[in-house]
Amino acid sequence: MNANPLLGEIRSALIDLLEKGEPYTIYSNKLPTTLEDRYFLQDVLGKDDWFMYEKVLHTKTVAFNTLIPGVWIEVVFSERNPVEPILEMVQVNWSPPVFTIPKEDAQKCFKKFNEDIEEYKNYVTPFAKELAKAYETFLKTGEGSILEDPQGVANLITYLITESELILENKKSGEKIVSSNYYGIWIGYNPEGTPIRLFIGDFPKILKPKKEDLKKAINLLERRRKQILPKYTNRVNLPLL
Repeated sequence: MNANPLLGEIRSALIDLLEKGEPYTIYSNKLPTTLEDRYFLQDVLGKDDWFMYEKVLHTKTVAFNTLIPGVWIEVVFSERNPVEPILEMVQVNWSPPVFTIPKEDAQKCFKKFNEDIEEYKNYVTPFAKELAKAYETFLKTGEGSILEDPQGVANLITYLITESELILENKKSGEKIVSSNYYGIWIGYNPEGTPIRLFIGDFPKILKPKKEDLKKAINLLERRRKQILPKYTNRVNLPLL
């Protein structure tokens, strides 16, 4: 099977991400793989709880996190046929690239956010200033944060913050995280659909793997490969149609 070397490539990419901070992309549907390879790869990587998609009318991208921290699957669908995938990627990265806010966009929005706070100072609560400080810290250090204050969040959503196009849903818990009109600020909803927290960063901090997670991921990938490989031994290869 060609999937075995592919898993070795993913493992090497995880080591490079951990040791050098270098991300890696594998265009999985462009490789000479069989249907059996695809099933094997899917079984080993698994599928975790977060599903991500763009709320747009044109070409759409969806993504999900696998059971291996630091490994994400992104799929781009055709504009002409929204159920036809035209590109499938295995992303070894701290977060899936399409769903990660560029820092330059966040810097522009930080300036706008502070201007808007000043304009609506008679309406927003002190929570807005607290958020601005966390926003500034992220731009200076790259460190994201989470601010949980249902009343403060409700106040800002009333006057300043609106939803944007990136949506992250937890299929198990029912939680949802949505990008906002201020890139670098994400709105966190509880399972009942109430906005209760804000995430500051290029991608929500709770979904980003830590270095300790990547260390475990390298070994977990190998354990799952050895565990699942016997299931595919001596099976007939089927051509990918």
